[in-house]
Amino acid sequence: MFYSLVKSFVKFGLQWYITDLRTEQLELIQEKTPSLIVANHPNSFFDALIIAVHAPGEIRFLTRGDLFEKPVNNWLLRSLFMLPIYKKNDVDDAAVRNAFTYEECTRLLKDGKHILIFPEGRSHNQYTLHKFMPEGCDRLMEMCYKKEVALQIQPFALSYSSFSFVPKAVAIQALPPIDPTDYIEDHVVQMTAVLQKVREELTANMLVQPLVPKENPPDLQKFLWIPAKIGYYTQFWYYRLWRDYIRKKTEGTIFFDSLLFGSLLFSYPLVVLLFSLLIGGFFGFMWGLFVFLVLPFTSYCMVKAQRIKTEEDFEVIRKNYFVTKEKQND
Repeated sequence: MFYSLVKSFVKFGLQWYITDLRTEQLELIQEKTPSLIVANHPNSFFDALIIAVHAPGEIRFLTRGDLFEKPVNNWLLRSLFMLPIYKKNDVDDAAVRNAFTYEECTRLLKDGKHILIFPEGRSHNQYTLHKFMPEGCDRLMEMCYKKEVALQIQPFALSYSSFSFVPKAVAIQALPPIDPTDYIEDHVVQMTAVLQKVREELTANMLVQPLVPKENPPDLQKFLWIPAKIGYYTQFWYYRLWRDYIRKKTEGTIFFDSLLFGSLLFSYPLVVLLFSLLIGGFFGFMWGLFVFLVLPFTSYCMVKAQRIKTEEDFEVIRKNYFVTKEKQND
């Protein structure tokens, strides 16, 4: 129940962030078969959100373990269906901690759930597929085979118009499932061959340059013009405050979309509610209800009417970590 509510909330909010969304071949997904979901990883946590809201069933995400170190973060991330995976330089007992995570993943898969893992390991804000870090995929395939879990590998190809501009165009394409048992030799799953097949499928279906956005039909653009102007003059200031703040905080990193979307997703509804209560308190319930409905509508028209910009400097290398003040002073 909680998963479905969160999924619906995020999917609804994405309509203000992605105004040109393309879904392809989602009918290939086998919802009732436990699957290891794999995809290219160009846009940090945002990739996981895109996949989660469009793939059926419950998905658990393998996420960088260093984010779980604080108790509050650990509780929050696990509540959002994330599981930690550690690199050797994160903690001394990375192998032990990862073993517990793999056991939990295997149990979830046996119960028919789905696990999302990015074989590249790290996100890069680039349009090329980087070298795979196969340990996680290998371990899970091996453990599932030994425990007779009928696992499928479900690849997804993700494409973005940009990593720096909003609104954006995004394409998510489900690729044909891969059965690891088709790659068994001498009672051993040939994990290298499976991942090579995954890499070939992703490479063949990924765009190596920004996704070209579609333009609104003239009639739609004409319809949007007046409410878009209202949305711009009443609410663009709020978006700009968050955009400029997040852009400054994430400069040179891969986290712009993830943090900006999360900030707007949870704060904007509160702003709408606050203004509605204030107007309703001063002018009556009907005026409050009017504001509650009109603000989201006009803000949606505002983003829908905007021209989608494509990435210009898409070969730039961005960091996949934050540099703290302490590290800067070292």
